Amino acid sequence: MKTALRLATLSTLAVSTFGITFTHKAAEAATFGERAVEQRNFVAVAAPVGNTGRHQLLVIEQQSNARPCWGETGTRVNPLLLNFDFTGICGRFTDSNGYSIRTGGQDLGIQYSLRTVRQGNDIVLQGVPFRPNQPTLELGRAPHANDFVRIELNDGWEFSKRTYQGRTLGHVYLSNPATLTALAAQSRPIANSPSTPITKEPSQPSQPSQPSQPQDWREELELTQQQQQRIANIRQSYLAENGRLQSQLTVAREELQEMMIGDASARQIRRQRNQVERLRQQVRDNEFSSMMAIREIMSAEQRVAFVQIMNLTERSLSIDEIITTVLR
Repeated sequence: MKTALRLATLSTLAVSTFGITFTHKAAEAATFGERAVEQRNFVAVAAPVGNTGRHQLLVIEQQSNARPCWGETGTRVNPLLLNFDFTGICGRFTDSNGYSIRTGGQDLGIQYSLRTVRQGNDIVLQGVPFRPNQPTLELGRAPHANDFVRIELNDGWEFSKRTYQGRTLGHVYLSNPATLTALAAQSRPIANSPSTPITKEPSQPSQPSQPSQPQDWREELELTQQQQQRIANIRQSYLAENGRLQSQLTVAREELQEMMIGDASARQIRRQRNQVERLRQQVRDNEFSSMMAIREIMSAEQRVAFVQIMNLTERSLSIDEIITTVLR
């Protein structure tokens, strides 16, 4: 969080230092494929966010049989991986760097975000578009509880893995073979209220729910339609570039591991390690440049409210979560 707060107050000189160049080439470079996986090795979980009454999507993957990564009692999920070093045993995915939506063979990572909302006694997993003219998708549901609960995916939705140039990446898809157009036609209207305790009487379902705290801060931001569109464009560019860099980083790490196991010389290994570090720095630079680009769009008053948005949670927010919070 301290890092995020510093980013919101840095001078504009840093923009020219790192540069902010977003092109269509970045989006075109992130052309990903898909690989089927064993569904029983994955679980979608609505994970509570502190004591806020809100939930976020957590995807857990069982990568080896060394130890179970989660246990289940009814609809409750016990994330066992939190109790041991799960490296090489479990995968844990908590934001858009780890999971995204794919429909009809199309990667929707730069068009949709995944989030949970409270609807009656259920937690609904939604695909929420960044552009207002696209449909909101329902992917699954779980009974509401202030605990870790399994999200049962709707018919047609399943887990798969992202691939890049023939290599399987760690990124998880929530995938549906139907096209976005077909899914939009069968989608039912869903209230886009964040997952939060219900404050209205059950006898008044037609009345809008009370705004949650993040909604209040968004009202204080008072972003114009033009500002919202520019921020949405920054986010799409960030995700495209981040996807490209993360795929290259995954490949570079795997090559480094192969060199360590094989007969590569110390010089070759050192060169590959430096490549991994350069890619990690490029990922951080992309995050920084995107945050600074958003800062430039806002007035001084809006920056104050922006910092307060980032301060609403006890954990450090990723840039994607920050931008998504602003745009919701």
